[in-house]
Amino acid sequence: MQAKSSSSRYILVYDADCGPCTRFAHVVDILDKEEKIDFISLVKADERGLLDNVPTPLRYKSFHLIAGKVEIKSGSEALLELIRILPGGKVIFPLINYFPAGKQIVGYTYNRFSRLHDTGSCNTNHNSSRNTS
Repeated sequence: MQAKSSSSRYILVYDADCGPCTRFAHVVDILDKEEKIDFISLVKADERGLLDNVPTPLRYKSFHLIAGKVEIKSGSEALLELIRILPGGKVIFPLINYFPAGKQIVGYTYNRFSRLHDTGSCNTNHNSSRNTS
């Protein structure tokens, strides 16, 4: 997946070596009708210094959403931001905020799916070894 344009307001950083992570990025790309999001692999983002503000042990444990090259959200926080900016977010995001357990449900759902990242070839132990070179 390549960056769409330099005018995108967000960068989604994902593990390009992980099947579920790559499928997630493809779904987001399809949903991103207004092309607000560019996509970059965790490795390339780390090499370019985009993840310098993310603690090293956490860089390869989840996906990250960078807004304006300054604000970085990771994991379930990034998922909430994605929900907000993608089509339908104007309806879904306020509902999540309205219900007292809305953010907790999103966090729980994200954690359940992120377990797929910790299995097989995309195990974070393998990823962290890539980071040390």
